[in-house]
Amino acid sequence: MKPVGFPIFSSENKKLTDKQTILSEPIPSIDLLERACYQLAKKIVSLVSKNSTIHFVCGQGNNGADGLCLARILSFIGFQTKVTIIGTFKKPSVEYLLQLQLLNSSLVSILFLNTNENPHFEAHEVIIDAILGSGLNQKVSDEMNSIVQSINESGNTIISIDNPTGLGTWDHYEGSYVQANYTLCVGAISPSLMNRQYKQIIIPTDIGLDLSTAHPLAWFLTKEMSQHFIETIVPQKDKHHHKGSKGHTLLIGGNKNMHGAIALTAQMASKIGTGNVTVFSHPDTLHYLSHYPEIQFYGIEINGKATDHFDFEGYRSIGIGPGLANNAATTAFLSFLLGKRNLPPMVIDADALNIISKNRNLLAKIPLNSVFTPHPKELERMFGKFETENEKWKILSEFARKSGIHVLAKDTYSILFCNDGDIFVSGTGTEKLAKGGSGDKLTGIIAGYMAQGIKTKHAAICGMFLLNELA
Repeated sequence: MKPVGFPIFSSENKKLTDKQTILSEPIPSIDLLERACYQLAKKIVSLVSKNSTIHFVCGQGNNGADGLCLARILSFIGFQTKVTIIGTFKKPSVEYLLQLQLLNSSLVSILFLNTNENPHFEAHEVIIDAILGSGLNQKVSDEMNSIVQSINESGNTIISIDNPTGLGTWDHYEGSYVQANYTLCVGAISPSLMNRQYKQIIIPTDIGLDLSTAHPLAWFLTKEMSQHFIETIVPQKDKHHHKGSKGHTLLIGGNKNMHGAIALTAQMASKIGTGNVTVFSHPDTLHYLSHYPEIQFYGIEINGKATDHFDFEGYRSIGIGPGLANNAATTAFLSFLLGKRNLPPMVIDADALNIISKNRNLLAKIPLNSVFTPHPKELERMFGKFETENEKWKILSEFARKSGIHVLAKDTYSILFCNDGDIFVSGTGTEKLAKGGSGDKLTGIIAGYMAQGIKTKHAAICGMFLLNELA
């Protein structure tokens, strides 16, 4: 069973999927556009006050056609709408021309501008960007750049349809891009929107595309679409369960003066129902776990000798890194640990990642089906700085496949690169996670579910999905 998500497509694959839908239903392209716009209109209604004027800024392609259709629909249901059309195309699309004809028969105000003119916005207006969408394959012209800047400098709420103008499939080209507050993605999402510098809220909009022959780059997991999958794979309550059947995880970290991190990890692993949780940490960490007698504790100095007399048999997972410290002693410890035979899959986070980034020879010793959980800086230390989002996806996907290690790149939209080639993006994160300890808790959730028998890939998806609810 696979998670149900929203497809992330390249621009080319999105067009192919649109064509497949048109042929397989069958449905005329103009009817598919109308269907999409009715779904988009519902999203806009939920975002915009009825007292606001909705100002559509439209190009003359299919994205502009979406804008014209939306202006007509929203006007019909009582919103004050106005349209500014930018003369961007020498040859307007057929869909645009038809929607313009339909809009002309309504009472919506339409203003035509040349590309050397900038639109004017009133303070009470919500701006809808429907200029270029996801079809952009080069930087915008200097004239369009000026229009984009006028939108960004307006101070108004901005909603982009499909893709902010100025963004391509993977990144923005040289010049400006519309810095939208919200992007209503039509049927699929561009991977560029996963880039942390684009701070808009992504709102997927299902328009009933035929995905039977589609090959998405990845899947965007929302709560609505993924809830059933998560409920299916998370262990259900069973009165016949006992601590032996609920697994045993070993959590290592919390060196001197950094005890709280591994304590948070252990508390979360216990909270999700792991049968046995053992913490391997500096003796002072016990103070942070004194109210959790169900968590087993070994107080040790974390160095190269610490593993000599410790039996690692019986654990289904190991979580290591939170508060571990990055020094010669912990490097020796991690090296000795990874030299042990028959280690279970591991969740490797924080300082454990930093140690490995400086000691690349340790990579080959990591058990298969382990998972890295780096935040952006840890990711950069491990893999270097990525020039583009495309480069990031290629490098991390290839690493996961070749090494057998999953990579969960934590961010606004966390991305899980699986060792079987699958990629999943979390759409469930919120500002609640923008605080210290969130990553430590994630390590506990993933390690705890792995201990309970969930394979690493699914445990990581559960971690991405449930962290916001459990943190």
